[in-house]
Amino acid sequence: MTKIAWLVDTAAGFTKEEIAEHDLYVVPMGLILNGHSYIDQVNLSSEEFYQLLQQYGEGAKSSQPNFQAMLNTYHKIKEDGYDAVIAVHPTSELTGSYQNSLTASSEVEIKSAVIDSRTGSYPYKKMVLEGMALTENGESFDTAVSHIKQRVNDSVLYLQPKNLQQVRRSGRLTASQSFLAGLLSIQLILSLEEGKIIPYEKVRTRKKVLDRMIEIVEDAIENDNIKEICVLNSGDKEEAQKYVERLQQDYPDLIIHEDYMVAVASVHTGYGTVSVGWLKN
Repeated sequence: MTKIAWLVDTAAGFTKEEIAEHDLYVVPMGLILNGHSYIDQVNLSSEEFYQLLQQYGEGAKSSQPNFQAMLNTYHKIKEDGYDAVIAVHPTSELTGSYQNSLTASSEVEIKSAVIDSRTGSYPYKKMVLEGMALTENGESFDTAVSHIKQRVNDSVLYLQPKNLQQVRRSGRLTASQSFLAGLLSIQLILSLEEGKIIPYEKVRTRKKVLDRMIEIVEDAIENDNIKEICVLNSGDKEEAQKYVERLQQDYPDLIIHEDYMVAVASVHTGYGTVSVGWLKN
């Protein structure tokens, strides 16, 4: 039987406990806050990150996993006795992880598949969880790879930034879009489509943007029959809890996960962002 390892980076948001439960290797991404460099989940926890982001979010940056760290991880997987590795990475439109992994995999003699998830955060994590469930239940390497590739087009992720300034600084929003939104007190809902973060809809007030985000989820529940979502917060748990409570009240059978939004995404959208994501059925 083929012994299969899975490779991701910290943009998938796996906890240390989850990593220990699976044949899972995680390459960390870099973070820069207040002029200091950190390694995500190595010398900076999620709680510590959000404390710093709230204070020094302006100009915060992220960096893709170091190529040497990626290469070393492929070597470690082989040394640990695995016959194959399935590497799944966040959208290549926003990070170079996928390309680095592709290059590193070609330098190590081990069967490998490197997949661009075209998404991030919870939908990225969810598709990896589904793939790992297949291999852990005895399904083949090819079956798991095929499943992940089919799921790439099923990702849905909406984001509602509290402050548009960091979104603009990160290059995810033009200066004119940010200025106009601020001038008119407009709130923006962003979405991740075809691997890119784009403006999805303009809403007048913070209260109305909550209502609109709930409507988007309700539409997916009614029309796409989704049964499981994740509400993610960028440090402001109280704001995210409003979404959870509204959805739990109206849809008691809906499985709602609550989590931090991964650091690399929060760097670009800012402290206080609330995100809702799922994979279509």
